[in-house]
Amino acid sequence: MSGTTTPRLALPYIAVGQAQKELAHSQGLNRLDALLQATVQQVGLNTPPASPAEGQMWLVGTSPTGAWAGQANRLAQRIGGAWAFYAPFLGLQVFDAATLTQWGWHGSGWALVAPRLLDASLTYDPPNLAAGASVTTIVAITGAALGDHVRASFSLDLQGIILTAWISAANTVSVRFQNGTSSAIDLGSGTLRVRVEKG
Repeated sequence: MSGTTTPRLALPYIAVGQAQKELAHSQGLNRLDALLQATVQQVGLNTPPASPAEGQMWLVGTSPTGAWAGQANRLAQRIGGAWAFYAPFLGLQVFDAATLTQWGWHGSGWALVAPRLLDASLTYDPPNLAAGASVTTIVAITGAALGDHVRASFSLDLQGIILTAWISAANTVSVRFQNGTSSAIDLGSGTLRVRVEKG
């Protein structure tokens, strides 16, 4: 053993004959509480929140201000009525409670570990569509946001109908059935499935 802390989580060692050992032990417990299955309220926040709850943590942005100045890319936890900051290390992952996504430190910045998929399905019976006509329906998906990738499918043969989907508002996917043929098509009732990929 060398140094005064563990090499990865920087947990303080208790030295033989050390005075006030309980302080080092408490500091180590606080670090474990913050970094073990780390959860943040938000990723990339630069301004400290006005009324943080005890134990809440944020992933500081690249241009922090106020009490967070100089703490870019660190984890900021409110504990004991003050801010504690933790430097990221390669392999550290945090869960963002605001977007339900996982972020990882790759050595020089934070990145999404993997895209999060949001799925929804509903029974839908499109109306009889004349040649060239279209109809749009709405599918509610909590967490969908403008800029996310989206795909849609229908459980029946589309017979030449073109299916397109897009995020039209927060938590809302619009799906259009467009008759691209020269004759009317009346699809039966089927299952409309939508998948949103957070990016």
